Amino acid sequence: MKIPIKKMNYRKSGFVFLVLFLTASIFFDNPAKAQEMLVAKLSDSELSAVLPVLKAEAAGYTKFMNAFATAQDRSYQLFLDIKSGKTDPLDWLKKYSQHIIVPPGAKYLPACSREVSIKSKELFKDSELVIKPSAVPTAVFTFGKDFPAINKQLLGESITNETYNKCMENPYNATDPSVDKLRLFIKDVNSFYTNSGFSVDYSPWEFLPVATAFSFYHREDEEHISGFINIFDFTLLDPAYPDVVEQCKPHVMGPVIEIYAEYKLLDEILSSPDISKSTDENTRNSLKKAGITEDRYALVKASLIMARRDSEFPDGIEVPSFEFTPTTDEERELAKIIETMKENALARKANIAVYNRYRAELDPILDNFEQQMYVP
Repeated sequence: MKIPIKKMNYRKSGFVFLVLFLTASIFFDNPAKAQEMLVAKLSDSELSAVLPVLKAEAAGYTKFMNAFATAQDRSYQLFLDIKSGKTDPLDWLKKYSQHIIVPPGAKYLPACSREVSIKSKELFKDSELVIKPSAVPTAVFTFGKDFPAINKQLLGESITNETYNKCMENPYNATDPSVDKLRLFIKDVNSFYTNSGFSVDYSPWEFLPVATAFSFYHREDEEHISGFINIFDFTLLDPAYPDVVEQCKPHVMGPVIEIYAEYKLLDEILSSPDISKSTDENTRNSLKKAGITEDRYALVKASLIMARRDSEFPDGIEVPSFEFTPTTDEERELAKIIETMKENALARKANIAVYNRYRAELDPILDNFEQQMYVP
């Protein structure tokens, strides 16, 4: 590929410079690095030093992915168990806490709780992604108190996105006398939990009228199990989750309590020990012993992946050249970039031979890395 720069006028020369500069900059966070090598020129000696590190890292990531798949399977099994009724959300929560308590008069809603716990199924129903739904065990309680200030007329008989959005904008008449009565009720519930050793927090609900909702958790369950009370939780009427609406709507037109598992608890129960950190640490230590920087190692990995692809069509690598003597700062800058592109192309050609010599050992490793990096 020849670029006859001396035949171009200033405007065209500037355009080519801009295109080449932006093309090079795609690979860097900092455009000032556009003249750096994008490909490591591999050698047998360097590859011999790097190969044990590559093998160990690939093995570590394989273990990590296996552990991740196991965690997904466990999470999906919990989803299936709750969906089928084999596992009740409240019973599940009580297995992991001695502090699942509600004030007198609170009634558990098992069917509503089940659908709230597994509502993630709606997120992936029409998705092309092969992702199994998971569950967040959640126990929903009602007090059987009808809240007359709710603007039920906005919801209509059959809740749609339009009616739901209208209700969200104005869920209830905050000046209705029943709101003050429910504030007193919320205050009593607050006392119940604080007197039982729970921490109470109103800040997550500052977007709602004052003293109408709060979150709570027991100090022994912090970041593991939490709950909240709201005089009207309109999220249980979201038409995006029709099964939740069907099971919950008849019971939640007033104060409700929801107690649920935090993701930290789910992670501790369902996940295998995280070995990704130890894999990264082992890789760093191995590189130090081999005298290889982490940046160089990353470049070597990327260059090996590129070499494997180039080996399938080596003639597709074009080596740029130019036939002019740069006289301006712009042309000199362009010449440097073209020279770097040329060096990269020549390195890619040379790397194919190195890759082919180690193909049998490299291919399983590169398969692993391409999977981890989601290389298309």
